[in-house]
Amino acid sequence: MKKVLYVLVAAAAVLLTSEAAMCGSGKPIGQDVYRAQVKKVLYDINNAFLKSDMEAFLKYVAHDADVVAIDIMTGDYIVGFDKIAEHMKKTAGMKATYKCSLIEETIHVNMAARVAWSAQLSDCSITVDDKTISMKVRSTSTFERRGGAWLMVQGHDSVGLPHISDVR
Repeated sequence: MKKVLYVLVAAAAVLLTSEAAMCGSGKPIGQDVYRAQVKKVLYDINNAFLKSDMEAFLKYVAHDADVVAIDIMTGDYIVGFDKIAEHMKKTAGMKATYKCSLIEETIHVNMAARVAWSAQLSDCSITVDDKTISMKVRSTSTFERRGGAWLMVQGHDSVGLPHISDVR
């Protein structure tokens, strides 16, 4: 009986001190910390892109053969870190000026804090040769936590089509 009680107490101690322990809100302790980490990664990624600092941008992209990016400007469906790196460096070389301001953002971290996903809506403009195009950009990203770092394994940007009532 003492052995069973010891095992139960030890198991409870492990659960209470693990990342999966629950706080009063029903969320795992640390979920807000992980969400803040992902928010910072998104901020760093967006700023790196706006500054055309592709080296800083790419440090947050998983170096996987199956990482996926869908680009807003060309509609490209790009698979693999090497191809994404090539595409991003080419984009940086276009000498365009980008401006974006975040309108809305949702970040979710799974209970095990190994996967996170985000959705963002931003007011953006791109200027090339004194011509500016403004648009609302929708972005989604999926991240995996590897070795304590959040790495993007999927990214997608898009611009919505006009509503059907606006087409008629």
